[in-house]
Amino acid sequence: MSLSERADLARRLALLVPAPRAGERVRRRFVVVAVTAALLMVPWVVALAWTLPPRYLAGQWPATWVGFDLVLAAALAGTAWAAVRRRQVVLLTAIVSATLLVCDAWFDIMTAAGPDRWISLGTALLAELPLAAWLFYIAHHLIRLSLRRLLTLSGETVDDLPLWRMPLFGVPPRHR
Repeated sequence: MSLSERADLARRLALLVPAPRAGERVRRRFVVVAVTAALLMVPWVVALAWTLPPRYLAGQWPATWVGFDLVLAAALAGTAWAAVRRRQVVLLTAIVSATLLVCDAWFDIMTAAGPDRWISLGTALLAELPLAAWLFYIAHHLIRLSLRRLLTLSGETVDDLPLWRMPLFGVPPRHR
């Protein structure tokens, strides 16, 4: 089957799948929740900045760090497994792993004192942040690759659009 025949078949099959009726309502609810959460964070951050003490003795300190690092290790292991198996979930696990690495670097640096701060800074700059950047890049690259292939198969024109301008698949476009 040629590429154009596959694209034609994909278009015909897509017409057989009815668009979800609740899709727009669910999307609107999602947007409202996301915007509300973002707006509620503003007074929360102001309150924290105003009321938090400059120093705080944390309880469960070892459990906090060991637990966080166990979650980070599980995310990295999940990313490795998904990559070896060539599973689509590698996109999510790579983004989660990268985010956790950035958080780990931030909290390591911000909670360290004295010579430990230099060790935390070195670890962040030489290991955690480069690995996080690479994982973000890989996830971005794989998302774009997947979307370009889907666009090609659906018969759409494949422009070299930035990711933020590419359509969301499975959700009908908004008509104005």
